Amino acid sequence: MSPNSPENDHDDSNGSAPTKNTPELACNGCRKSKLRCSRERPTCSHCRKTSLDCVYETKRTKPGLKAGAVENLHRRLDALENLVHERERNPPAAPTTAVCHDVNHNGASTDAAAYNVLALLAKELPKLIKSGASPPSVIDNNIDHRAKRRRPNGDEPLNTPRHGDIRLPHLAALEKIIAAYFTHIHPWIPMIHQARFRQRMSVAMEYPKLEVILHAMVYATSKYLPEQEVPESALLDSRKWVVWRAMDSVSPESLQALTILAFTDIGNGHCAKAWSIVGSLTRTVEYSQLTQERELGSHQPFCRPYSFIQDVEDWTEVEERRRIFWNIFNLDRFCSITMGWNTSLTSDDVHRRLPCDGPLWRKQTPVVTPYFGIWDKSAGRIGNPVAFLPQYQSPSEPVNDVEIRSRPDAASAASPNQNLLVDTTIGAFAYCIEATESMSRITSYFLQQKIDIRDEREINSWLTRFKELDLRLVHWKMLLPQKWKTNMERQSTLMDPNLTTAHVTHNASMILLHQLIAYPPLNWGFRHKLPSHLSAEACQSAGIEIARITQNYLSNSNNASPIGSQYAFCLYIAARMLLIHWKYSAENSLDEQFWSLIQSLEELSKRWQALSRDRNARSLAERYADRLKELYTSCMEVPGYSIDVMDYTNEIRHCAMTPYGDDSRSITTPTWSSQHRLRTDIRNGVDTMIPSIPQHENPRGDSIDSQHMAHVEEGANPLNMGDFNTIPQMMLDQQFMNMDRVIAFDDGSMFTASLDHGNW
Repeated sequence: MSPNSPENDHDDSNGSAPTKNTPELACNGCRKSKLRCSRERPTCSHCRKTSLDCVYETKRTKPGLKAGAVENLHRRLDALENLVHERERNPPAAPTTAVCHDVNHNGASTDAAAYNVLALLAKELPKLIKSGASPPSVIDNNIDHRAKRRRPNGDEPLNTPRHGDIRLPHLAALEKIIAAYFTHIHPWIPMIHQARFRQRMSVAMEYPKLEVILHAMVYATSKYLPEQEVPESALLDSRKWVVWRAMDSVSPESLQALTILAFTDIGNGHCAKAWSIVGSLTRTVEYSQLTQERELGSHQPFCRPYSFIQDVEDWTEVEERRRIFWNIFNLDRFCSITMGWNTSLTSDDVHRRLPCDGPLWRKQTPVVTPYFGIWDKSAGRIGNPVAFLPQYQSPSEPVNDVEIRSRPDAASAASPNQNLLVDTTIGAFAYCIEATESMSRITSYFLQQKIDIRDEREINSWLTRFKELDLRLVHWKMLLPQKWKTNMERQSTLMDPNLTTAHVTHNASMILLHQLIAYPPLNWGFRHKLPSHLSAEACQSAGIEIARITQNYLSNSNNASPIGSQYAFCLYIAARMLLIHWKYSAENSLDEQFWSLIQSLEELSKRWQALSRDRNARSLAERYADRLKELYTSCMEVPGYSIDVMDYTNEIRHCAMTPYGDDSRSITTPTWSSQHRLRTDIRNGVDTMIPSIPQHENPRGDSIDSQHMAHVEEGANPLNMGDFNTIPQMMLDQQFMNMDRVIAFDDGSMFTASLDHGNW
């Protein structure tokens, strides 16, 4: 063997290992010239003589194709063949490229297109062969930053976006990703028909449309696949590509991909990134006309809106588009509830039927479901009755029609045929939508209403609205289908995720509605006339049942299955209420279910994180759990610490993380100035702060009896709140106080929908 052979570059003459400062391999120039390299840095002796760039590589590249190159080549060939066939079937009216010289011959355009395709293929093959030995990964994010010669017609390479060549994994890995998506993600956002999706993947013309969805699936499900080691930077690049590609067009596939991204970002705790996507989705779904049913009725506009998406006749595809809208609707409502913002999708936009029961859709069995009524914001203002607004909207009449509101039998009494239609056609996902909208109504039509608490008439109207919403929640529970009523004999240990979320959301709605009545500010002069004891019992019962339901759901579900962010929010509201109940009076004690709820949130975070390798990530459930621990610590350590009953929208910071990794709001100790403002600045609106009581603490850190403090605050209150003798007495009648408001776990089969091996 020649002493100058490159193989000798690996070892010294005496066989000793290279020193610490000596590179293991020769530089590229010496290796190509088959010369012994002096291995000097930054430039060896040979490169100094020849004025070449001296480049050292820590690892020798291996020849041959990289992993997944063959599969990627097949996909490109299929796309190129489809392009040629499509141009043969639909030849262009006039040639547009410089290659098409002869415009008088009919076949010239096709020949030129074929020539361009072959030239492009010849140019792409060397790239695949020269790709070296880059480590195999699910996503190849190598971006060629060198300037490329622009084609005469300005077209970019096929499947190569401006943001880089983000490639899908090979077919075997892609199949695992799809399976993981339908196992872990799909039950919470059921909007893709699995059988139809796999069928479309096998069609060459349909596959390019699905790429944006497949990339979104990779971003959402890679953490559930132990064999797929995807760097966090690669996932972020893939997310950027999906956003760029989906924003570039209006299509059902783009809406589905962005919905997957928003759902994943919210669960990851990156809500600030998700809200912009949700805002775009709510407008785009309206532009695409997916907010309306394509049915001919008596109410039709003279000016028809432009539609980007072509109508379809296939019922399964129509139902899929309907589910796309309702998932975006749920995201919009979740955004407004958790952040205290206004809703984007209103009654002016929405005229949609509810999604059908999951097994019916999976089996492609056509059914007709009822319309769901969205309240008009003007009709829901304080002072306007909402008790008579129907739950299900008429297909030919708007939900806020005066005639409907004036009918006393329209409150919740539907016709027997309509009740039968509801019981047999809609399923768990539809009831989850209804429960989410009920919570949104409490936020929009009760908690966000501006009230002058010095005005007796406005207070009476506000309390009337409280009773109306309370009755509607009770009626929703009472009117659940008989198949989900209590029947412990047929109760299954397998709990449906959407139906369980619906019932937990219902109980959390009870807490949001009642907690301000249960724990009113001590400077409300009319607080003694409120049914606070009744509301406190309702809140505590709802919180305890949320904890019980969650314990059973976690124990009877797959340990690897994630749980949606709406469920985590309900747990946070329940645990936070138990803290408020504890601190409101020295007679109260902290219920042990508070710690159960924190443990459940930690389990939700663990399941959501799965196999993620991002150590700095904090899921939304983890943020909720950490905030509850901080509140408890402050209640124990800070004298007279108080919790704002209605400040749940501002307690979690959803912006980017700080350099120290902690982005939760700092806990501030109430000062004299804040307490003085609390007692005197009541003119600015309804103040919901529970006043801190720094004096007379007991050894446990509980504040003194609120009844004693009430007299102190009454004397210090500078405003004459009046007696409010006309507060509705109907709130204190026995029938109202004895209503069954809370859904309990003992209600049996109310948590087990027709799962049928994967209900969606």
